[in-house]
Amino acid sequence: MIDNKKFFADISYRFDDLGLLKDALTHTNNSKKKNLKFQRLEFLGDRILGLAIADILFHKFAKESEGDLTRRMHTLVNEETLAKIAKEINIGEHIILSYNEEKAGGRNKNTILADTLEAIIAAIYLDKGHTFVFEFVSQHWDKYLLEETTPPIDPKTKLQEWCQSKGFNLPLYNQVEKSGPDHSPEFIIKVVINAEFEIEGLGLTKKQAERKAASNALLSEYVLNYEK
Repeated sequence: MIDNKKFFADISYRFDDLGLLKDALTHTNNSKKKNLKFQRLEFLGDRILGLAIADILFHKFAKESEGDLTRRMHTLVNEETLAKIAKEINIGEHIILSYNEEKAGGRNKNTILADTLEAIIAAIYLDKGHTFVFEFVSQHWDKYLLEETTPPIDPKTKLQEWCQSKGFNLPLYNQVEKSGPDHSPEFIIKVVINAEFEIEGLGLTKKQAERKAASNALLSEYVLNYEK
């Protein structure tokens, strides 16, 4: 059962429509599948968050190029950042999970936390409109906007730029393995550079594994030796 009073205090927002709140927090139902209403809210929340962050960046960094704004955007809306914010406002303890998800530690999984935060954003939008949801995003993303004085570059972009600087073809990413149950998969992705070097990365999503593979490549002797 959701502790509405504590939840409202944790996220600094009070819902009028408690049905929307329940839908946003019900990640999985008794059929062990992701709740359809949750999925729809997650879809909408992803788009609303993107618009809110884009609006904030457009006004806050008035002299930056589209490329710089895009790099900032990617960092602010990726799974890692969303999961951090979800943990900061204690979303995990309020999520409604199936028995299997609960047993598998779903309350602490970045993927579930990020998805739930997006669903909550959509629920706030449907509950009271764009003004309130923009205030919510501004409040909880503020410190992440302040942390980066220059536009960040994610590992995949950085590796791509490095390859281009050496005259190589773009890095190739291939899935090596998918393991674990459907509700808690793990992926191993291999990145191939210049058709002569490859290294793997592990992640709970394909994108996460790709970023890890790129990070591992940038720290590898193969790349570092080129810089000597």
